[in-house]
Amino acid sequence: MITAGLLCLAAVAAPALAGCDPRSGLTPRQVIEGFAATPDLPATNPRDVTSERCGDGGDDVGCEEAVQADELTVYGFAKKEDAAAFARSLGRNGYQSDWIVLEYDNAAADTDEAKASYATQVDGTWTSD
Repeated sequence: MITAGLLCLAAVAAPALAGCDPRSGLTPRQVIEGFAATPDLPATNPRDVTSERCGDGGDDVGCEEAVQADELTVYGFAKKEDAAAFARSLGRNGYQSDWIVLEYDNAAADTDEAKASYATQVDGTWTSD
């Protein structure tokens, strides 16, 4: 499987593919670690659930990686379109931020920028080398 991070590497190597978004390489593990380091956004007992949620033998939601904490599950997708479709399938419990989908109670409505929330935190995340 080609990951989004490798696609960015290809964009650096081939100027014709320039314009790669650094967020495309953001992983669910990095998102969970960011939450765990943020006051008021717990992410306790994180565990890799990729094989259960993303693999052929599990739920097979089309993700590349999934990490579940007691409070939420974070999914990473290779394509924004796949992330959007999965977030829609979760209804009010899903929130999409580019290639990342968050799943927790009422996630879709948790976007008040005046308070800390998983949704606003992931939207503000930027990765770089």
